[in-house]
Amino acid sequence: MKFAPMRPLSILLASACLFAVPTIVVGDETATAEPATDAKSETINVFDSGTLVVPAEFKRAPKANNIIEHEFQASAGEGEEAETARLTMMPASGGVKANIDRWIGQFSGSDRKTVGPKETQSGGWTVHVVEVSGQYATRMGGGPFAGGRMVRNDGYAMLGAILVEPEGDSPRRRQYFVKMIGPESVIKANGESFKKMVTSVGQ
Repeated sequence: MKFAPMRPLSILLASACLFAVPTIVVGDETATAEPATDAKSETINVFDSGTLVVPAEFKRAPKANNIIEHEFQASAGEGEEAETARLTMMPASGGVKANIDRWIGQFSGSDRKTVGPKETQSGGWTVHVVEVSGQYATRMGGGPFAGGRMVRNDGYAMLGAILVEPEGDSPRRRQYFVKMIGPESVIKANGESFKKMVTSVGQ
């Protein structure tokens, strides 16, 4: 009886590696590893004159009302401990200063702080950004200009931006409002992403 010649161990190991499937061991079970997929950013059209690049960490959320054009959710923390803030976008009207003063007026308390407003340019767009923190007052069920139960939230903050389109894009320069409101910790954690987003409008 003839036996097939033994193949060197190194060749056998190399062949096994070529066909090996990576696995993840979970307890006493094994599972095939899945390739990681990255969340993608989203682009928002603003008056057909500019675009906002919304970072992937801001997640789509149901709109609270029909006045709002887009709504997202920002978060900080993990799992059940995560806190969230609302991020809303909408066209609006009125003077820049009047609206920013109104936003600041929604905050009160001895610990109220205001930074800005700060004005920057982005491809012909004028971007006004203001930061406010303190006790935030809002109406539930009636919208900002109607009746409804007043609710006051301690330790809140807001990043608000008014984007004014370039001259010549329309008979009257239109305004687009972007606001992020929620616990101060969430606003701080997402502040740089917010500022980068609103200044992307003219890029």
